Parts: sequence; structure tokens; C-alpha cells
Amino acid sequence: MVAVPPPRGSRQVSASVVQRSTPAPALADGPTSLRRFTTADAADFAAIHHDPLNVKWASADAGMTAERAAELIEGSVAEGWDNGSLLRFAIVERLDGGERVIGTLSLQNVHRTPRGGAGSVGIKLLAAGRGRGNAGRAVGLACGYAFGTLGLAVLHWSTTVGNAPSRALAERCGFTLAAEIPGFGHKDGDVADGWLLVQSAAAWRGRMAGSATDKPAIASAAPAGGARGEPELDIAAVVPQLSDGNVVLRALREHDADQLVINCSSLEAIRWTTVPLGYTREHANHFINTITPDGWRTGDTLTFAVADPATDTLLGTVDLQCKHPGAAAVGINFGEHARGTGAAEKAVRLLADYAFNQLNLSYLHWSAMVPNWGSRKLAWKLGFAFEGQVRGAFNDRGTPADRWILTLAATDPRAPQAPWDGPGAPRR
Repeated sequence: MVAVPPPRGSRQVSASVVQRSTPAPALADGPTSLRRFTTADAADFAAIHHDPLNVKWASADAGMTAERAAELIEGSVAEGWDNGSLLRFAIVERLDGGERVIGTLSLQNVHRTPRGGAGSVGIKLLAAGRGRGNAGRAVGLACGYAFGTLGLAVLHWSTTVGNAPSRALAERCGFTLAAEIPGFGHKDGDVADGWLLVQSAAAWRGRMAGSATDKPAIASAAPAGGARGEPELDIAAVVPQLSDGNVVLRALREHDADQLVINCSSLEAIRWTTVPLGYTREHANHFINTITPDGWRTGDTLTFAVADPATDTLLGTVDLQCKHPGAAAVGINFGEHARGTGAAEKAVRLLADYAFNQLNLSYLHWSAMVPNWGSRKLAWKLGFAFEGQVRGAFNDRGTPADRWILTLAATDPRAPQAPWDGPGAPRR
């Protein structure tokens, strides 16, 4: 980790004195970046405080105006950076060639000492920023900056008891529950019990060293003021492991390559999916080592291996294609040895739970090339509602084909919402 040099003109201190002046870095991980707020962000800063979830769980000021936000950015936010005790970042997402502020992340109560120090993490997102992995990437950037650049030894995370998404986000980012404290949280403007979670610098470094890719790289980036030379952190994504006891969703691994070749060479995969024809071990290695990690790093496509919990044998793959805020499309491909076992249904149920409860998505979409009745029936079993058939919307290896579209909302039951009307349906 490269240390950030003090800004020009700052006074020098002896080794026994902690430098209080804090540079304002620009940090980035794929489409998500952190930078200091400017007054041009005032309307976005105010909108973050209007979000109902932030009002409910974080005592955000629902009546904040853009004028008041600008005063805070020039006042207490700037003072926090000046004295180093409160470092408030804008969370920025790059999407469709543009950038937008989607939230705020703070390193609060920062107390730096010659031997380390401590601080706490606070995060608020707009609804438009949820469900695309931005929160996890933003927290990863903040942890890298806090532990690597500021040299802190401990970070805290506090949230109100009952705010399960906040606690789940903290735990995905390496924080562990330390205590449940009466009166330590806030809900609907009132005091409530709170959870306190903790992560140490040593634990964070262990997670980084144990990740599937190299340790974070350092590159130059343009900070908000336009000068160059501050660090940009590229944090490796950590793929969660999910299980219901019958199947396991995990990261793809090198030993999955042979079975992946078999799965992608089956007649069903060739007929109904867009896997390359003549699928080889080289295709599999590129998918495992390049395409899948890149998808997790950018948040565009989150691919899981589906494995047998007893043998760790690869059964298939499922993914979330996160192209639009708050929604994702489901992708699925299983080998012939797993078909008819119920593994695909169990895997997609786990994937849906992860999408709705961990990523806070609102909708999942399912598409199948007509007439792939097996895919459509699986979606029907899971509660996806048939929306319609779009002519010529599927690229069948260069030839237009019709596409079925189905949708599952976070609030929908995970069971059939209408009688089955495909092959084998009872006559009415």
C-alpha cells in the first residue's frame, strides 16, 4: 500500500506527532468511486437525506434543502477533512458513459495515533444506487483507505437492531458482530437498540491476501479538484458462498474447468444458450479466470458455480446480469448430470434470496428463447410471472428468434402465480 503524501504547503511534523491534515483522495473500483463532495453535489447530498430508508434507519434529515446541503459541504464536511476526524465521501457510479452521485460514505470518529487508531464507517445510498454492488465496493474502498493509507488498526460499524441489510453488508465486507447495545441505534427518529460490528486491519489484510486475485493495485486518479496524483484503489471482489444444505453457490475454481467444458458442450446448452460452439478447456479457463472475476469486479455480471455440497462437484452456473439499477436478469446453465435433480430450482431460489435480501434488488427478469419450455417451466415454479413474447429479440447464433420474458418482484411469492399453461398442462 502506497502512503498518500501530505498536501503541498502543509506543515511537517515529527515522527512522534500524528499528521492531522488529511488529503482528499479519489478512490475507484470498477464503476464505483469515492471522492470528496463539492457544492455542485448539493442537490444529490440533499436527496440522499430524503430517502425513506435513510430517514428510518440513519436519522437522515428528510427536510434538507439543496441550500442547506451546500452549507454543510462548505462547513462541517470541509472541517471534518481539515481536522481529519470526519472524512465524508460522495459515492459516484459510472453508468452509460456518465457519472452520478448515488450515496455518501463516511469514516467517522477517526482517531489516529502513532500506533494506529480507530474509526467507524457510515453509509447512505439512494434507491437508484442499490442492487448493483455499489455499497460493497464503496465499503471495500473505504476499508483499504482506512487501513492502508490512514494506518488505522480498527474500524467499527454500528447499525440498528432490525436493519438486516446494513448488518449483512457489514458482514460481507468482513465486519463481525461484537455486541448488541441498548439504545445504540436509531429508528424512525427514536432511540433503539443497536448492533456494533468490528473489523481489524489484520483481519482485513488476511481477507485481501486470501482473495482469489492479487492484492489491490494502486494507480493515479484525478481528485475532485482536478489535480492528479492521489491513489486509486482497485479492490478485488470477494464472491460470497451460499448454501441451503442441498446445493452450494460459490466462486468458480480451476478444478471446475473440465466439468464446465462438458456442461457447455451438451446439446441443451448449444440449443438454448449462447455458449461458444466447440467449447474447449481454453474457453473454460478464460471464463473462470477472466470473464467471471471481471464481472464481479465491475458488478455487471455476478456468476456463481453451483456445486454438490458433499463432493464439491460442479453442477452448473447461475448468474445475475445487473444491467439496470434495482433489477437483474437471471442466467442459468446446468450439466446433463444435474438435470431432473431439483438442483437448478434450489440454486435459483438461493440466488433470488441473495438478490433481494443482500443486494436489495426490486426485480429479477428471466428470458428464454422460444420454445424452451423447460426453462419457462422452471421460472414458473419459482414464481416468475409471464410478461409476454417479443418477436426477434433473441440472437440465436446470428439468427433472430423469439424471446419469452418473465418477471419476479421482491414482494412476489416464490411459487407459481398462475396455472401452468405449457406442454402437459391439464385441459380446461
